[in-house]
Amino acid sequence: MSAGSLAQLRGLFALRWRMIRSDGIRAAMIIAVVVVIWLVFIVATGAGALDPVGRSTAIVLAPQAFAGFGVLALIAPLTTGGGNEVVPTSQLVAYPVRARTVFLGGLVLAPINLVWVLQILALVAETALLAADGNVLPAAVTTIVYVAALTAIGQAVAWLVVGLRQSRRGRQLVASTGTSLLVAGVIVIRAGAGKAVLNHSPTRAVVRGLAAGARGETARWLTTTVSLLVITGLALWVGSRLCAWALRRPGDVGATRSSRDVRRRPAHHSPLRMLVAMDRASVWRAPALRRGGLVLGFLPALGAAGAQVPWASLMVLPGLIAAGAGLLFGINAFCLDGSGAIFLASQPADPVLQARAKAIVLAETVFAAVVIAALGGSLRSPGTPTVTEVVGIVLSALACTATIVALGMASSVRRPHRADLIGPRDAVAPPGALTFASVRLAFPAALLGFSLEQSSRLELWWAPALIAVPVLGLCAWSLSRSLTMWSQPLVRARIVQVVSAG
Repeated sequence: MSAGSLAQLRGLFALRWRMIRSDGIRAAMIIAVVVVIWLVFIVATGAGALDPVGRSTAIVLAPQAFAGFGVLALIAPLTTGGGNEVVPTSQLVAYPVRARTVFLGGLVLAPINLVWVLQILALVAETALLAADGNVLPAAVTTIVYVAALTAIGQAVAWLVVGLRQSRRGRQLVASTGTSLLVAGVIVIRAGAGKAVLNHSPTRAVVRGLAAGARGETARWLTTTVSLLVITGLALWVGSRLCAWALRRPGDVGATRSSRDVRRRPAHHSPLRMLVAMDRASVWRAPALRRGGLVLGFLPALGAAGAQVPWASLMVLPGLIAAGAGLLFGINAFCLDGSGAIFLASQPADPVLQARAKAIVLAETVFAAVVIAALGGSLRSPGTPTVTEVVGIVLSALACTATIVALGMASSVRRPHRADLIGPRDAVAPPGALTFASVRLAFPAALLGFSLEQSSRLELWWAPALIAVPVLGLCAWSLSRSLTMWSQPLVRARIVQVVSAG
């Protein structure tokens, strides 16, 4: 990367920092970085405390952990159309930002993802275990270079897809390739060949090189690390050029004229149904929301089926999926109206209906993603579930969905953001706000799923209900409070002004 691109990137981050007008948010961002560093230190130093059985199991699963990070690094940029933006492109029209700067910004913002951080913690733990009896420094260097290489490759692949999708043939190629990969994954899982595929994964060579460095076998460690460095350099070089190629390609959407008969939509019998239909269409028409929803709906189901998740562990899955679905638009649900928020606010209708419609569409989106993931995981779960496990899974899906809807609507009312959601890289909130929102959503949802899993061990079918029913009641109270706040004219005017004009 050239010095000019680095200088531009520093300028963009400085601009983004100045746009944060609250000292509390700035302090929270610094604290978050410190907490992540502290967690890395705790995981690295505490990995050796595992019992011998747990340690040996973790070492055996090290290639799978590294492969899991590789899959995440490849898929995450695809869902955001090339990675997160430091500053939205629409706000930089008058400034000549280089394509290399855009590419580098996506790389730097890759850690702004709770799942990415969790995967890093898993790699830190595996590295500490593999190097427990030797020198941890060479092993850590290999892990860092591996993370950089896969992150750069993921960004490069994402920009290749963005460029291809600018033409009709490119979109057909991307769709056919994605469908082929999905079908291949299903065939591998159904054939029970997942373990054989993992045994031939390139990450096994990475793990062997990492362990060799810890044992002092310099030749093997050096070969692995230098190879990863070369791959990183090539990915950066190719990725920056793919980014420039994708950004300068003119899209062909609207270039050709076509006419067709459109079936008239049926009349809605109530204003609420009409608003719900409008919000559903808004979600589906936004490229970022549509792509993210499809990925969240089917990829976790495929992964859960391939991993053969036990029935008890399926109670934890809804919390993680629900948190991810809530980040699509749930934390800023009123941004679905965009500039039309002013028009809707001027209509002679009960204003609470707008918030109810947003809550209904959010609940549908989250619950659909949870159900698809749970059904996919149940296809290959070993054994037969007990009544307690079935009740726990159902209550987990309902309670986690209600939790995310309540937290999302509360955040939408209290902290709205301006978001156009026109391009594939548009987000419902700035990167920092998305990071904090992911923690606010993921922590309670995961804790709820874990609590339900523990309660199912009592083998009492009503035990999960003792946890889920109070949570459902608390979520109903929180949602009612958010609707009451929205009904206040001053609060509603502030939200409409922010989401419509910024």
